[in-house]
Amino acid sequence: MSRSNLWKKAGLGAALLAVIAAPQALQAVRAAPERLPGALPARIAAGKPFAAVCKAGEIADSRPDPAWVGASFAHDNCWAPRMPALLDGAAAKREQILAGMAAEKSYLALSDAYQRCIADFVAFRKAQAANRPADGPLLAIETHRIFVSQENKKKAANQIEVAINAFNEYGSECPDK
Repeated sequence: MSRSNLWKKAGLGAALLAVIAAPQALQAVRAAPERLPGALPARIAAGKPFAAVCKAGEIADSRPDPAWVGASFAHDNCWAPRMPALLDGAAAKREQILAGMAAEKSYLALSDAYQRCIADFVAFRKAQAANRPADGPLLAIETHRIFVSQENKKKAANQIEVAINAFNEYGSECPDK
C-alpha cells in the first residue's frame, strides 16, 4: 500500500469520525433555557398556557400592496382597482353588508378587466418583439401584477365572507329568543 493511499484512508477515517461526533459536539454547545425569575407568567398562572388561536376563515393579511403594483407600468394604461373597504360585520347594518357584497362583486369584475388589460398589453409587446428577444423584466413584473390581483380577489372575497359571518353571528339585528 502506498503512502498516499494510507494518508487518504486515514483522512477519510478522521472525516467520518468528525461527522459522527458533530451532533454530540453541537449538543454540548447549546445553552440551557433561561428560567423566569419569581412567579409564573400571568397566562400560565391563569390556567391558559397557550396563546389564543385565530379562527379559520379570518382575514390573514389585509395590508395594502405597494403603490407600484397597481399603477400603470411601461405605459400599459392598466390600473388596479381599489380594494373594497373592510366591514365590521358585528357592528354593520344589513344595508352595509349588502353594499359590501355589491362592492366585492364590482371589485371582482374590475379586477378581471385589469388582468385582461395586462394580458393584452403583454401580448401586444410580444407581437412587437417578434424579431428580438422578449423583455424578461417586463414580463416578470406584469406577471407579478396579475398574481397580486388574483390574490387581492381572494382577499376581497374573504373579507366580505368574514363580515357576513360576523354579521350573522353577532350583528344580525335579530331579536333575542
